[in-house]
Amino acid sequence: MTKALSISALLCLGACLRPPDYSIIPTIALDSLSTLYIRAGVDSLKFFISFTDGDGDIGSETNPNLFLTDSRTGYTDSVKVPYITPDGSLKAISGVIIYVRSQFSCIPGRKTDSLTYTIYLEDRAGHASNSVTTPVIYLECQ
Repeated sequence: MTKALSISALLCLGACLRPPDYSIIPTIALDSLSTLYIRAGVDSLKFFISFTDGDGDIGSETNPNLFLTDSRTGYTDSVKVPYITPDGSLKAISGVIIYVRSQFSCIPGRKTDSLTYTIYLEDRAGHASNSVTTPVIYLECQ
């Protein structure tokens, strides 16, 4: 299964700026999906997930910390978000995680399928974010 992940982080730093008031428990939102229609074995799907974290302890060098659970099977993709922590005394962080999921498969015997993903993020302190669920994704089986 091929997976790709990138992060675009806006580090909230600046001497004259008031730091954002984010909780130390990460918060996520599903900004968008690249498509809602996928051909099994052919297409991939990009998830655009925004996040905030008050103490900036997002990512890990060793442990998965982004979790996406398939509604059909209960299988959870466990993804390692790269280690990021802002330098300096202001640690509040926000950004967008772009996760690419490919190699979708269908439940045997189905010509079409549909699913959702429930997603959450965990920081290095073990704080779990809120969960978000995707809209229904339609899968054309080969």
